[in-house]
Amino acid sequence: MSWWKSLFPKRASDEQMNSELRFHIDELTEEYIAAGMSPEETHRRATLDFGVHENFKEQVRDVYRIRLLDATLANLKSAFRFIRKSPTFSLTVILTLALAIGANSAVFSAIDAILLKPLPFPQADQLVRVEQYDPKNPRPFNLVAPARLEDWNRLNSTFQALTGYYTEDVSESTGPLPEKVTRAWVSPRFFQVWGVVPAPGREFTPEEMALNGPNAVLISDRFWRRRFNADPHVIGKNLRLDGHVYPIVGVMLPSFLFPLSSFQIVRRICGAPSLWAFLTASPGKTTGLL
Repeated sequence: MSWWKSLFPKRASDEQMNSELRFHIDELTEEYIAAGMSPEETHRRATLDFGVHENFKEQVRDVYRIRLLDATLANLKSAFRFIRKSPTFSLTVILTLALAIGANSAVFSAIDAILLKPLPFPQADQLVRVEQYDPKNPRPFNLVAPARLEDWNRLNSTFQALTGYYTEDVSESTGPLPEKVTRAWVSPRFFQVWGVVPAPGREFTPEEMALNGPNAVLISDRFWRRRFNADPHVIGKNLRLDGHVYPIVGVMLPSFLFPLSSFQIVRRICGAPSLWAFLTASPGKTTGLL
């Protein structure tokens, strides 16, 4: 640690410097007394001869600053000389350090996003992803059929609610030119599971969630601002998706970026082949049977 102390020397405090100055003045006073001067005159003479205290303090502080600056410059000169002497080795070391720092930053960012940072939903610790297993197939079925999901919800006696979603790209032709947008099909209880509500507007009614019910869509906050310029009267306006007209009933919150950060349209389930299923656990229960 001696090299570290030499690079960053400990700075003298005002009390230490005052004590040192008093010591030297006392020594000079004793010399004047030994020479035959009176005690009153010796102290005044010693103080005048020694000089102003603050000037000495500033000189001491400058010494510490100069030592730190000199050490820094010397290290930089040594580093540049080494780089000029061995450019290939130096470049290899620099690139290795850059890759290592970048890799560590990427890993920490992933860990922070996946493990450390909580999900942006109320009671996120109660959200559970649902998969189905077949004893004859070691690999789980990640997708669940809508009918089976409703059967699970009907037989459920442990969890608060189950829901599912499915995404696809569709053509939105309300504007002058068609545009590809990401649509999310959602099953009943979607907003209950995620604990979010549209603002402005509302979520789907039971009639709209029913099979062959009235058409209705919700849009993302980003799509609302880009396409409708954040029009507060957007509720009731129509979107044309794949040639069909859907009235807008709500706008999602800016923080809601699920199921995909790029999603723009939310529509109730209607003919989606299979769903990604999630459920909300009841408070105090972490396991259970459907």
